[in-house]
Amino acid sequence: MKLIKLILLIAIIAGLIAFFTPLDLYYDKVKRSIRPLQLEGVGGSVIKGSAQKAKYLGMDLGQAKWLLYPSSYDALTVDVKLRNDDYDIKAKYIKKPKSDIVKNLKGTLDWQFIANKINFRHGKISGYIELDFDHLELNKGVPHIISGRATTRDLRIIKPVQKDLGEIEVVFTSDNPQIIVGQVNSKSNVLNVSGAIYIHKNRRWEVKLTLIPSPGEYEVEYALQSIGQRRRAGGRTLNMAGFY
Repeated sequence: MKLIKLILLIAIIAGLIAFFTPLDLYYDKVKRSIRPLQLEGVGGSVIKGSAQKAKYLGMDLGQAKWLLYPSSYDALTVDVKLRNDDYDIKAKYIKKPKSDIVKNLKGTLDWQFIANKINFRHGKISGYIELDFDHLELNKGVPHIISGRATTRDLRIIKPVQKDLGEIEVVFTSDNPQIIVGQVNSKSNVLNVSGAIYIHKNRRWEVKLTLIPSPGEYEVEYALQSIGQRRRAGGRTLNMAGFY
């Protein structure tokens, strides 16, 4: 009993030291052990802290805030918030010996982030994407479970004319053991979007979409003319693929 009390006392003292010791005093000594995560402008402590800039595998994550605590005997949980010019996201990240789990990921992603990826050059679209994912799980960097949805909000053409584009939604399911599918559909009076996003477990991804403006929606056709390839029957197809 005395040994158990001593161990608990040591754990409490260690936790208090970690909580109150400023992270910037020793970050240079521990930064190698947390690669590929890189932090700049750190503040607070390793338990509850912040960074002016966070990078993961070279990808800029923006400003970060976190709260670290053990959630079970074999798991550490981090309540994290990430923010930059393109997105504002919060989630619960759980690190286990054989997997990485993200729960309750919610936030917003500016539409311009997507526009830059799909070669959108004609006109201008504004809006944002609402993210709502209850469970994402990776094993050795490979997604095994993605459950949730991404939905456009206030999506509209603002140049050369004002035009409401309605909602486009991607719903992810993980029923197939070899592939994760994000089914795409639209709720719009001016543009029909259908297709899917595929995340293969051999580290390959694909996007296959069909975009068909409603009859008479010439402004929408003009806005889409730089995206993907032209369909003979009208509209555009967008086919993209790569590796992660």
